[in-house]
Amino acid sequence: MRPTHRAPALTRGLFFLSGCAPTGAPPPRAACASAAAVKALCRWGLAAAGLVGALSACDVAKLKPAADPTTAATATVGPEVEPPLLEPALTLVDPVARGMTVEGVTALCDDNLAIAAQIIANIKALASAKAEHLSWRATMGRLDDAFLSVFNASEFPYLIGVGHPQEAVRNAARACETKTDKLMTSIWLDAELAEVLKRYAAKGEKLSAERQRFVTHTLRDFRRNGIELPAAKQERLREINKEITQLGQRFIAEISASKGSIRIKKEQLGGLPEAYVKAHPPDRKGWVRITTDYPDYYPFVKYALDRKSAKTLYAKFVNRGGDVNVGRLDRLLALRHEKARLLGYDNWADYAIEPRMAKNAREAQAFLERVSAAIKPAVEAELKEFRAEYARLPIRAGRQMLPSDRYFLTERLKQKRFKFDSKELANYFEIRAVTKGLLDITAKMYGIQYKTVTEPTWHPEVTVHEVWSGDTKLGKFFLDLHSRDHKYKHAAMFTVRSPKVLAGGQKQTPIAALMCNFPRPGEPMPHDQVVTYFHEFGHVLHHLLTTTELASFAGTNTARDFVETPSQMFEEWAWSRQVLDLFATHRDTKAQIPDALFDAMTKSRRFGMALATERQLFLARLDLSYHMQKPGFDTTKLLQKIHADNFSFAYVPGTHFQSSFGHLIGYDAGYYGYQWALALAHDVLSRFKREGLSNPKTAADWRNQVLSKGGSANERGMIKVFLGREPTEQAYGDFLRGK
Repeated sequence: MRPTHRAPALTRGLFFLSGCAPTGAPPPRAACASAAAVKALCRWGLAAAGLVGALSACDVAKLKPAADPTTAATATVGPEVEPPLLEPALTLVDPVARGMTVEGVTALCDDNLAIAAQIIANIKALASAKAEHLSWRATMGRLDDAFLSVFNASEFPYLIGVGHPQEAVRNAARACETKTDKLMTSIWLDAELAEVLKRYAAKGEKLSAERQRFVTHTLRDFRRNGIELPAAKQERLREINKEITQLGQRFIAEISASKGSIRIKKEQLGGLPEAYVKAHPPDRKGWVRITTDYPDYYPFVKYALDRKSAKTLYAKFVNRGGDVNVGRLDRLLALRHEKARLLGYDNWADYAIEPRMAKNAREAQAFLERVSAAIKPAVEAELKEFRAEYARLPIRAGRQMLPSDRYFLTERLKQKRFKFDSKELANYFEIRAVTKGLLDITAKMYGIQYKTVTEPTWHPEVTVHEVWSGDTKLGKFFLDLHSRDHKYKHAAMFTVRSPKVLAGGQKQTPIAALMCNFPRPGEPMPHDQVVTYFHEFGHVLHHLLTTTELASFAGTNTARDFVETPSQMFEEWAWSRQVLDLFATHRDTKAQIPDALFDAMTKSRRFGMALATERQLFLARLDLSYHMQKPGFDTTKLLQKIHADNFSFAYVPGTHFQSSFGHLIGYDAGYYGYQWALALAHDVLSRFKREGLSNPKTAADWRNQVLSKGGSANERGMIKVFLGREPTEQAYGDFLRGK
């Protein structure tokens, strides 16, 4: 997951070709050759730009003063020679070491945004330069440097804002997103900057494919971010962007802070695993508290025989965020629609999907219809069995099956049909062993090594791991795997630092973090959480194995409906006998998974898949519907309608799932991308299955032809190279049809 940047507020008039003194009241121009004057000018410029909090950057940034400011405007500059400007030299950033306190995270954000603003100002200073003096390095290369500085400023604060145990640090970190979006908005709305970059693009220089893609995307994004709007509408756009950012932050924070619970008697824990019961002893009055946190919630709705309590817990779970988030969503949808209309689009969905593989909402809907048609026979067959089993339950929550019953009925029917016991299977997985196995497998696949190191982190449970290839350090990642209060409630990969080769050849290596809510060491780990772990680590590999020239295309900076392809593909390894035998042993006997249990797991894998996919289609259609309609509708009533038309389990009155649907922030009008990427993942797997999941040549091709390229090449084209043919939906369709 990468923060959704829109663009930085420019430090207007900082360092000009004509010398150090823009309009206003800066230090004397004659003094600009001295280091002290350089810092004074820097501080004046940042204050004028409203970045007062970033003034310390003028002391820490390595600024190179211009030669003679009185002659700089007429200096002779060749096509690839740097113009004589004050240039902030990008240096290696260690965001974690610096950003774990209120003061540190604030300075990390402000100082790097200030550096980005300085770089942008230098590009603008070329406004009067002749065309032959507009080089790649002086224009687009600098723009990528500016974006890297924005990433340096904002990536770790985004993580800390949802993961640090101290509220003050979380609040300080969240403040960075508003500053970042203000700066980014100003970049995309800066006509002088756009003109310099357009003039360079018009030269038509022969560029590498990656560089040309960056030029094309940049010009597209200026248009998409309002560069062609009149001043009044641009000002309104700034206001909209700011409010969208703030509402999104509050929406996610509300979910993270929400922790509902139910109280039940010990006898109501019937059906739950022994370890779960032991972990939930009754209080002095005999009550057992079950919360909506993942480690509590999912086992309860999956195994509890008391389906009425499961329904109550489900209602509290989906209502996280509360009425306040329903109101925030109403406002967000209105703002997104207004922005889309300002920019010339019919609705937010068409605007958001344009740069993705699907290109428009109509194609996204058509794809969902194709998937729906593929699963229809299987949905009907599964429903027949589910309804019959539901009728046999001794304790039901009502006449109709509810969403809280889907996991439960799937489990019961798998036990009856395939003799599959997921509670027993969980005894073969323990988080430390799974982690070691995951690292061993990927080290062998990609020819890399992992080293666990001791470094300061934001919580005692977080571990740190470096990634090496021989004597070369590729990067590192943090594992924050267990649930706690005020922590992100889902499972995700966060980029902590983006990679790029800096001036002088020094490389800033990538850093990633996994933030999950898995069982703690020593506890049984359900197999579906093992699959989730493999999924998220697929994102980590995508980020860490990138070799792009440009930070803007590094790692997971790809089309939103492609980014889940590597991660969903890697889930398959969690189903392989050869892979599981490397780390799956019984918690007591240390024996490997018995053949009968493994066969039952494999045979039951697809049972319930049709109804699970139906739910994914429901969520994708809900997301698109929210973003294709004119605002003013009741989001709960539309939820009820989409639910009734697209999901076979009855809606629970009084619930408003949209308040806890975190994907509406960041994946807005993009939830269809999970299914889109899954279709691509199954196509990719067709080669791995043919040649072997552990085939080093296949893994090397996947790394070199896809993972290493990040977003620097056309996504469909990368898959075509790997497969040796055009990608199709056939493999996914066959999987859904049980072939």
